[in-house]
Amino acid sequence: MSSSSPFWKPIEPSNVRELMNSGYCVIDNFMQDESVAKKMREEMCSMPIRYENEEEKEEKKMPCMRPNRTHFTDAKNNAKRYLFSKPGVFEYDMHMKRSTNRERKEGSDGRGTTKTLERFFEATGKHLADAFNDAAKEVRDGVKVKPGDANRTVKLQINTGGAFPYHFDNPGGAQQNRKLTCILYLNEDYEDKCGGEIVLVPFMGPFVTIRPIFNRLVVFYSETVLHRVNKAVNFPGKGRVCLTIWLDGDDDENCKKNANIRNDLVQLLASPPEDLISYIRQTPDAQRFLSRWTYRDEYEISLLESHPGKGLEHMLEAHEDAVKRQRKIKDEELLRVLERVREMRNGNREEMKIIRL
Repeated sequence: MSSSSPFWKPIEPSNVRELMNSGYCVIDNFMQDESVAKKMREEMCSMPIRYENEEEKEEKKMPCMRPNRTHFTDAKNNAKRYLFSKPGVFEYDMHMKRSTNRERKEGSDGRGTTKTLERFFEATGKHLADAFNDAAKEVRDGVKVKPGDANRTVKLQINTGGAFPYHFDNPGGAQQNRKLTCILYLNEDYEDKCGGEIVLVPFMGPFVTIRPIFNRLVVFYSETVLHRVNKAVNFPGKGRVCLTIWLDGDDDENCKKNANIRNDLVQLLASPPEDLISYIRQTPDAQRFLSRWTYRDEYEISLLESHPGKGLEHMLEAHEDAVKRQRKIKDEELLRVLERVREMRNGNREEMKIIRL
């Protein structure tokens, strides 16, 4: 299948090299025709927003934005799960689109169609994974993602004043195959005072703050790059506008379980710090195990900023419980790994670098 698309410019081998070396890459002027990007923004902003207490009777007539929701496990009862909304963040999953005749025509209420977004959605399924794979052919051990409609997810998002806490886009599990996160920003007239930057944290690396400027694509590894979104403020128009494409990796590769992670970490205690850091960066389960411990203060601050109301108490309690359980691990060698990681972070000069793109 061809990787070319009338929507975006080619993915270059240099983009894939940056992705592999840093964990992320930034592609400015991603859409070849800015007028198409502007049309996509216009269509997104024309979609109605439905709040939690509103009826969904019109959703079948036209797609609408719904509150972004987060599942959270109770700290005292793992069988109990909560579902909390992020204030000010609204999304629409393109897989849920309902293509009715009414949707495809200009509505009597003045709202437009979503046909440009639908064409972009179809193109991501047909071409985007192949675009990355073709570029990766010229890079040793380049990233591989699966093409096809079933192997990508596209969500539209409008943020009217919300934030996201630190998290991984692929939290692990048998049903999680996300490999790459690709975020296209559609914010015209963006200024630094607007906030809403995404902050990427390659393990033990510098905090990378990336502004959500118009027609910028940010790509990073879904399973190994910890990240958050700063609070969006003072955005012109309807708010901070973006769409996210998640591309799946190879099923067999993602389902492999490294049963020796514990032993690997312990053995690396005798190695130079850079060897331990490199191993953790490349091993998703090791990062999931160590990230809350390593960045526990940052996790807590991001929760306070992203969930100032309902659910905050439960989330903070769950976070504190996760850190406490690590402190009480009855494995002396693994506890030494935790202590070593904290010591390395305290002396980490890389983190002192300021990267703002």
